[in-house]
Amino acid sequence: MSGLRFEHVWKLYGRQAPAVADLSLDIAEGEFLVLVGASGCGKTTSLRMLAGLERPSYGRIWMGGTDITDVPPGRRDVSMVFQSYALYPNMTVYKNLAFGPRVRKEPKEHIRRRVEEVAEILGIGGLLDRHPGELSGGQRQRVALGRAMIREPSLFLMDEPLSNLDAALRVQMRAELIRLHKRLEKTATVYVTHDQVEALTMGDRVAVLKDGSLLQVGTPAELYDAPATIYVATFIGSPAMNIVPGRLSAGDGRPRVTCLGIEFEVPSVLRADASARDVLVGIRPDDLGPAARAPRGAVSVSGLVDVCEQTGIAIYATVNCPGATLVARLPRSPTPVANQPIAVAFDPKDVHLFDSQTQVSLLDRSQAALAGADGPAAPSGATK
Repeated sequence: MSGLRFEHVWKLYGRQAPAVADLSLDIAEGEFLVLVGASGCGKTTSLRMLAGLERPSYGRIWMGGTDITDVPPGRRDVSMVFQSYALYPNMTVYKNLAFGPRVRKEPKEHIRRRVEEVAEILGIGGLLDRHPGELSGGQRQRVALGRAMIREPSLFLMDEPLSNLDAALRVQMRAELIRLHKRLEKTATVYVTHDQVEALTMGDRVAVLKDGSLLQVGTPAELYDAPATIYVATFIGSPAMNIVPGRLSAGDGRPRVTCLGIEFEVPSVLRADASARDVLVGIRPDDLGPAARAPRGAVSVSGLVDVCEQTGIAIYATVNCPGATLVARLPRSPTPVANQPIAVAFDPKDVHLFDSQTQVSLLDRSQAALAGADGPAAPSGATK
């Protein structure tokens, strides 16, 4: 397979709002692409159209230069892993893994060899005689992955396969899926999740969807450092980006922003059309810290500590400032106390600016992210 392409794909259900609206997206051979967004954003519907379980209302889907829009699921050379394990409870692990090849009437020796190879890769070689009811959640998920792998498909489709696992097991399985993908060099994976941590840690590229539309696609670093819209800025990153109202002015050719009762110069390059206007100013909690430890040129604002969340590495404190409530990353020592006055600071170069009406980024660096400067080129029309 030389790649996948959604070409202006729509999915409509009656008179309801589109489940998927004008989706254009390229997926490279061997790429691990994550579709991420809140419930109802269209990510699972997009995956089901790739699998052939849903047909686009409009548009085309291409695989390796072949139009597969009307190709039945069984002829698409894809394997799908669902949120539920979908294992046969009355069959052993071996029989679950061998079920597909047996239905296709492949030679018994070939089936045995493939089952043993896949079991070795997934570390379930000692479980082949057990039934699903005798396995842990992580072991069942490995078996479900093995059933998908046994076909040696051109494309893996994964629909929130880790959501039923506990936190520690999710971390372990994320690492295993990444290792598995690296071993299968030419097999692309399209992975659906609502968890932005999964998206950032696993994806070569991440596509953010909202209400059926693709907002931005890029590497995890591009989405974090150069979000194209307010939605992407607040959805990607934990804790979410602080957003406060401000005013952009462009006197004497040196753009300045007024917000939080302070004024500072904008060192970042603005878009050519970024004239004086009301803006929304974005500051990531990790870029907001104690003023006493701030770098040269940082801008500070004073407030009162409200709530502190201890994470082990640092403390994320909610700080009530004039006209806004901010979340700042503070060191563990000295431990902040509620109602304690505090001055927090940020470097202006880390600030994000968005138009208050369109909620689209006003910084030129967002364009580099949309173009996929460090990865596969983003498709035309990827930004809604």
